[in-house]
Amino acid sequence: MKKATIEKYYNIANNIEESGLSIRAYCNQNDLDYNTTLKGLNNSSEEDDRIKEILSRIKRSCDNKEVQDADSRNECTIDRDETGKICGYSYKIYRKNRAPLIGTLDREQMYLIHRLYSYYGANVTQRQITRNFPELSLVDFKRILTTFGIYKSSAQFPPHMIEEFSIDELREIEIREKENDFLKKAEEDRIKNNEKLLRKYAIENIELKAKLNDLSNIGLKIEVDQEPIRFTGGQSSDISLNLFIADMHIGAKVNSNSIYKENLNYGEEEVKRRLSAVLDNINNFGHLDHLRISLLGDNVDCCGVEGFTSRLDHQMPENMSPFEQGKTFISVMLWFINQIVVNNMANHVSIITVPCGNHTGDFEKTINNSLLMLIRTQYPDIETEFFDTYYCPNVFCGHLYICMHGKDDRFMKRPMPLHLDDKTRSMIYEYLNDNGLQNYNNIHVIKGDLHSEALDSCKIFDYRNVLSLFGASDYSSYNYSRNSWGVSYDLFIGDNLVRGSFKDL
Repeated sequence: MKKATIEKYYNIANNIEESGLSIRAYCNQNDLDYNTTLKGLNNSSEEDDRIKEILSRIKRSCDNKEVQDADSRNECTIDRDETGKICGYSYKIYRKNRAPLIGTLDREQMYLIHRLYSYYGANVTQRQITRNFPELSLVDFKRILTTFGIYKSSAQFPPHMIEEFSIDELREIEIREKENDFLKKAEEDRIKNNEKLLRKYAIENIELKAKLNDLSNIGLKIEVDQEPIRFTGGQSSDISLNLFIADMHIGAKVNSNSIYKENLNYGEEEVKRRLSAVLDNINNFGHLDHLRISLLGDNVDCCGVEGFTSRLDHQMPENMSPFEQGKTFISVMLWFINQIVVNNMANHVSIITVPCGNHTGDFEKTINNSLLMLIRTQYPDIETEFFDTYYCPNVFCGHLYICMHGKDDRFMKRPMPLHLDDKTRSMIYEYLNDNGLQNYNNIHVIKGDLHSEALDSCKIFDYRNVLSLFGASDYSSYNYSRNSWGVSYDLFIGDNLVRGSFKDL
């Protein structure tokens, strides 16, 4: 580009910046062709850094003005009941070239946001908090925080608590929450240390097996006069494993434009490959006394009506028909069970299924029941249990497990949360009391649905979300974040419980 032309566009860029207008508005005001001017500015900026810097400042100025204009029109209100008590929070947020974001936050949700986000609370990131609001994208969640004026330096208590509690009461609540956060962190550290020890023991076990194989090849022959003792029954072992297989979503399709490197060929072969990796990992523990397989729902991706979830209000991309999904699930699980039996991986094997997957409903109950009937026929020594209630209590190694999917097929507006909150804690307490289960020394509440791993504890039970074998779909990748695929487990070594997972198999 000629020097005179570059100088011409340098002067135009200066004039646009001084006018405070956008490039398009300046061109309209001065009878210039917008496309020609924009092309000339961009080309000349590649040869002259002065023009590039001016264009960068013009863009930032326009972006800031657009955000300020949108923020000035955003609306947030504190809703009160007839007595004047705060009952909720409403917002209306304007977005460029899109419909306004309109919604409400109840008291519990606003407290959760303040407590988790504030420096004085848990001080977690916005991305982590959005896992509790699956209907909101990260960008929209940031808009809500800005509209309500919630920042890291904000108080950890929302307006309704500041109105209703005294300073001493708020201090007491703060102390209790910090105690809970401390206990949660201590439990997470304990799990990490146990996993390190488990990996160490697994490596030592493999090395010992290799040494024994070397000794067996020495070739010495020892004459034994006595008749060798022959043992009956399984091998002796004090290790048992409760394996949680959740959210297999057989039939789900991941489109080629996924923003993460997901496996685009999620079908029967890929499911078998992942389960083969699970078997390899289990084999590293050595021979088991008891292997429990807990199927936690959404084993297939649709409810039997092609492409739809159980409420028929959400259509999903599929790569199999409903019939193919059910057939593949039964075939894969029979293959998985057969590998365990043929390789004599455990003295005792059992399998349970839970109902109420929000993707599959009664269709999944049907294929679960079919699977268990076939297992009873082919492997009569394997214990099976088909649950038809939302909460599925069962005992393993003297511990009480309350298994469930995490969202039902009909009534629940929102899934059970990733982290234990007061509402969920109260519901589970009431269930345990009503069913006379509250006196167990060890109670574990296990759920799937959210395709994420998390662990919380309270006085009576611990509350665990387990991994999804499927992992992340296009929908969850674009709206939330990528999740590891895999399976979670509880490993009992004698009386000791070690929690872990096999990830990204």
